[in-house]
Amino acid sequence: MHVRPLSVLLKIEAAVMLAACLGFAQEPTTLAVKGDVLKPVQWSMEDLKKQFTKETQTIEFSIGKDKSQKKGTGIPLLSVIQAAGPKVEKTPKHHELTFLVFIEAGDSYRVFFSFAELFPQAGSAQAWLIWDVDGEPLSGKEAPFRLVVPSDRGHDRDIYGIATIYLVDGTRLATRLEAGP
Repeated sequence: MHVRPLSVLLKIEAAVMLAACLGFAQEPTTLAVKGDVLKPVQWSMEDLKKQFTKETQTIEFSIGKDKSQKKGTGIPLLSVIQAAGPKVEKTPKHHELTFLVFIEAGDSYRVFFSFAELFPQAGSAQAWLIWDVDGEPLSGKEAPFRLVVPSDRGHDRDIYGIATIYLVDGTRLATRLEAGP
């Protein structure tokens, strides 16, 4: 008679442990900017909102095949990158325009921008890092941040679950590629 309650208790304990490992992993809550930057940064959601209060806006964008209209709250991707400070050299001329921006989602999906296309005077891509949609905070696989690019014709660069942005010096990368393996 005592075996049955013990086995039930063990099953409950195993189920709780499995749920903790699989289903209740804590969502990332920070954004890091790394790579060829003067000051690698990692912001909590609250720090990001405080630092970029003046840049925060509501952005209208469409999602899905039905192109349903949504509103998100966020900041320009360019502002985040500029805050980390690309390691710009005096030469070549307009060195900052050679940088590449890699944005990585939690599922390893990546999108890329040239730094130049984010500048209004060059490419004028409208890339926004948002943290809520229609007044609700992002959650689950979409948290902590989502990128929307209303200026793109498609939605291939609209990714979610962003926790890391990498900045790469394109001039330095090209020099390494020229040198070969």
